[in-house]
Amino acid sequence: MAKFKPKAKTPRKIKFSPGSKATIPAKAKPVAKPKPVVVKAAKGEVHTLRATNEQARDRVDKVAAALIPGVSRSRVQKAIDLGQVKVNGKVVDRRATVEAGDSINLVLPVPDKPTVSARKMGIPVLFEDKYIIVINKPAGLITHPVTGSDETSVVHALLHQTKGKLAPAGGTIRPGIVHRLDRETSGVMIVAKSDAAFHGLIEQFSGREPDKEYIALVDKVPRLLSGTMSASIDRHRMVRVRMAVSDDGKEAVTDWQVEARFGAQASLIRARPRTGRTHQIRVHLAHLGHAILGDRTYGKFDNAIFANWPMPRVMLHAHRLHLVHPVTGKAMVFTAPIPKDFIALEKWLAKTYGERRFVEETE
Repeated sequence: MAKFKPKAKTPRKIKFSPGSKATIPAKAKPVAKPKPVVVKAAKGEVHTLRATNEQARDRVDKVAAALIPGVSRSRVQKAIDLGQVKVNGKVVDRRATVEAGDSINLVLPVPDKPTVSARKMGIPVLFEDKYIIVINKPAGLITHPVTGSDETSVVHALLHQTKGKLAPAGGTIRPGIVHRLDRETSGVMIVAKSDAAFHGLIEQFSGREPDKEYIALVDKVPRLLSGTMSASIDRHRMVRVRMAVSDDGKEAVTDWQVEARFGAQASLIRARPRTGRTHQIRVHLAHLGHAILGDRTYGKFDNAIFANWPMPRVMLHAHRLHLVHPVTGKAMVFTAPIPKDFIALEKWLAKTYGERRFVEETE
């Protein structure tokens, strides 16, 4: 039986109509490969740290915040969330802990702009350049805004004074703030206008380098003319808005000296705190038995004996501040004039009970 052979296919002829031209398909262009996406490093402060023996097994956010002066834990956590924190070269999350000697590399994001509005208010300026501003804070003014209140603060006033130029590193509600004075305390206060100044000042205050001098009018007269009060301070166990001397508290040291006495009723004291605990001078002097006049938190001034005493507030004034300029490195001393209410009470005490001065009067 003969095998079937399929016929070979002949090429199909294509007929062109008159006038038409044959078109040859162009060679397909190769599809361009997508360009690699270049991710720019986040803008911010770059830090390289090393965990200490005491920080072993602590969380990385806690360690970094402790090692970088003036940086909050929340800001470090934001850097972690952005993938900008590495431990020994590996990106970590918030749960990461460190061991002694671990290398920590991080890029802190640029702080958010202040959320506090500027408010016009005249505050005496003792010194100002493009890095810092030093003021004589009046009594009755809080340092920075507090949650749930619209009360005017130093921050509100200085945002107006500096046209918004306060260091954002301090945070959205505390830009530029490197230390605080209580509401009723008057006197010298320094605020950073640039982040470089902010970190430089925080480092000085953390290292207890600035020399701070306060003057206070206190109840009664100390037995000695000078001394050093070394007593740890912690929050009061029952009244949480108060502080108290406590063995479980943080170290607190205050040097003090009697400059004048008014009979046996009151004294003028110069205090130099070596540490910076909340209410430190107020707590220490009260613990010595010589509460600051007008301090109803730590003293007993609702007694009828004090009914006619002209003490409208806590009679504490931050008189002088000695430190190094955080950018130029120049040693500087700032003195805040003694306020009128302080002078008025001092004169009243001298007239009423007599005065004996141990140190020459200063302005």
